[in-house]
Amino acid sequence: MIRKDVIYRGRVQGVGFRWTTNHIARRFSVTGTVQNRADGTVHLVVEAEQAEVEAFMRAIAERMTTNIKETAIHEADYLGEFEDFRVLY
Repeated sequence: MIRKDVIYRGRVQGVGFRWTTNHIARRFSVTGTVQNRADGTVHLVVEAEQAEVEAFMRAIAERMTTNIKETAIHEADYLGEFEDFRVLY
């Protein structure tokens, strides 16, 4: 099991990014959160098996390719703190 903290930059707020990410998450065995940040970025925290995380992140990148200008990925220790995947407000 792995954990990734991801910051998406670009036109990622006000375009359904969080809703789309949450919808995509339903197709994968992932847990975590997605949240808008005050600086105009979107913060994603995802935990799962490595293959699931990678496939999930590829699906986000493919679906939101025109909106994402930069993706900063930080690998972190798996904590197992989430029961599901959800949008934070």
